Amino acid sequence: MSPLVVPPAWTRHASVLKKRVAACGTDKEKLKKLFKESPYWKNLRLPLIDLVGRKCWYCEGDVSHSRLAIDHFRPKGGVVGESHLGYYWLAYEISNFRLICEFCNSSTDDSPTGSRVTKIHHFPLLNPTARLQAPGASIESIEREIPVLLDPVRQRDCDLLDFDYSGTARRNTNRPLSTLERTVGICRVKESIRIYGLDRPGLNEHRRRAWKDLVFKAKVLDSNIFIDDAVDEVRELIAPEAPHSSAALSALRSRRDLRSVVEHFADELGTGPSIDSAAQQDAHTVSDLINADALKAGVELVGVADFGEVAALLLPDGAFELGARSYATPTSAARAATGSADVEGWDFWHIAVASGRVSLSQIRRELNEGLN
Repeated sequence: MSPLVVPPAWTRHASVLKKRVAACGTDKEKLKKLFKESPYWKNLRLPLIDLVGRKCWYCEGDVSHSRLAIDHFRPKGGVVGESHLGYYWLAYEISNFRLICEFCNSSTDDSPTGSRVTKIHHFPLLNPTARLQAPGASIESIEREIPVLLDPVRQRDCDLLDFDYSGTARRNTNRPLSTLERTVGICRVKESIRIYGLDRPGLNEHRRRAWKDLVFKAKVLDSNIFIDDAVDEVRELIAPEAPHSSAALSALRSRRDLRSVVEHFADELGTGPSIDSAAQQDAHTVSDLINADALKAGVELVGVADFGEVAALLLPDGAFELGARSYATPTSAARAATGSADVEGWDFWHIAVASGRVSLSQIRRELNEGLN
């Protein structure tokens, strides 16, 4: 995906509007009035459509320009099920914008059972105690939130979702539940399917057709000489801007019998130079846990020393930030924190979950058991 080019005028205007948000404080009525009078995020709708095509980023449905809106991934006007004002201070943050279709963005319950759920104002967390309540938090604090909903702009989240030949959405069987998901009893994929409405019949049918089209074109390609037109036809179906491209990718990924075709599109599939290399290996390092989505960068790790508790911040590269320094491994961080050369960092450091605390060694063990 090409980077979004934001006009300088928009950036300047957004800066002004952020100051107006700050001036409103926590006055909900003032904030609502400001957002109604200055919905300036709408100005980025067309640039985002030009970037990824006429598709909803949540359900991947193909819709007209006029039926696509800008959604705030972290809702600006409140959070369902909580007495939370919403992430109003992120109302004009470009990184919080997602393209959304009319259905996914609707607050109207039009199902016969009265049970339809949509994205609007939903933003549950696996770790609700980490939810930010006010502006001024650092990027690291925001990253400590672990959303239940899959984020369409995060590749790791997209990799958790898979589809079968009928177009039915499901969890990728090669991606086991994270330790936190198992602990709190919530599957992010299942909840995302429910809240985004990814199991509605119309979507299943469109994804089934995308799957069928991909398999047909891949078989043709496999039985003939690789010609540019045939390659381009497959590539068009799995391109990010194509409607239901995730289902097409799932179809291609499933056809191990079409080895030459699958290997030709290894970059798009994220499988590397050979499909044989796709087998998952045991996790050994903290970076492995982060890459497997068993740990999240930005989470706080806690250990208990003789003098009390100590805390460290998990950095994106798997290092531990402790005070003004960072340490490459759990053990080096634990020994620096305790002053002892006998401590084992994998057993020392824990993360907080709903039922208490879980050690890094337990997270690694459970992940590896799930991979084998």
